[in-house]
Amino acid sequence: MAKQITLKITSAVSIGGKIIGPNKTVTLDEPLAKNLLHRGRAVVFTIDEDEKPIGKMTAAELKAVAQGLNIEGADALNKADLLEAIQKAEEAKQE
Repeated sequence: MAKQITLKITSAVSIGGKIIGPNKTVTLDEPLAKNLLHRGRAVVFTIDEDEKPIGKMTAAELKAVAQGLNIEGADALNKADLLEAIQKAEEAKQE
């Protein structure tokens, strides 16, 4: 399986026949992600202090964060479980 990279789209693009608008997060295989980054159509997704607090994110936003942290099975988790998994992953990164 190819390496996956989570991006924040900066301008509308077509991915797999779907139009993805600006400010959406997507997780893509590395070659496609690098292509979008090179063309200036996306930036690597990160959680900034200035962005929405994690507690106010939607389940879809949390899943994108979880994928960026390589949390396995994130797609099957509910919002409360996603929050817990993300917090544990962040704590593990700081240790």
